[in-house]
Amino acid sequence: MGLFLSLSGIIGKSSGSVINSLANYAKSVNGGLQPAAIDNEHENFCVVKEANGNSCILYPFHYTEWDNSSKFISRELQAPVFSCHIHDEDLWMFVVYNNGEVVSQFNPVPDYWDDNISQKEIDKWKGDANTVCKYVRNCKPADIEKYLKRWNLDDEPLEKAYKEDEFTLGDCWQLIDFLNKLGISYPLDNEGNPTGQVFKLWTSQLKLEASEPKQAIQSKNNPAQNKSKPWWKFW
Repeated sequence: MGLFLSLSGIIGKSSGSVINSLANYAKSVNGGLQPAAIDNEHENFCVVKEANGNSCILYPFHYTEWDNSSKFISRELQAPVFSCHIHDEDLWMFVVYNNGEVVSQFNPVPDYWDDNISQKEIDKWKGDANTVCKYVRNCKPADIEKYLKRWNLDDEPLEKAYKEDEFTLGDCWQLIDFLNKLGISYPLDNEGNPTGQVFKLWTSQLKLEASEPKQAIQSKNNPAQNKSKPWWKFW
């Protein structure tokens, strides 16, 4: 199995407000959020990091609700939130929510799950640098537009979008270069150690590991989110 990774990048919000909102989301789906001394091998490992005036949530490996929680946090905090995903080491993608509404989305292989999707659907996933930069201070379209390119998975990664990047076009880890341009700091170091606050996160879909206490951070009660799934989510 390849790499599956999901995270939320929250623009202009402190880690404290993001933690509270994530706890509210978890509670709304019969789960919880609890500070914990665990490593990234734990099923419920979650990290929240603040840097550059923005915050980042790295979700547990088997977490599948990154869009739902991103939308919830965006609406509750009235903030732009980037919902990002690496899928099976093949591609990276994002959806941008502002106040809970989708404002932009990008997938370099829009027909990855369905060869027969319409041109209209393909166009929806092109991303737009001008739109993205409306929601990110100090980010210009020229800083990110070269990331928003369609890939051919049969091609070998050959070049970087920008000379200062670490990763090439066609490499799923190009997501990290993109986040850096937005001022969002990935919350693990090169050895996989957390560089932010560590939590256990669980929901009705992602269970808390057996024999673990369920004493969650206290949070306000919020309604559960719409659980409908877009066409590209097959689980």
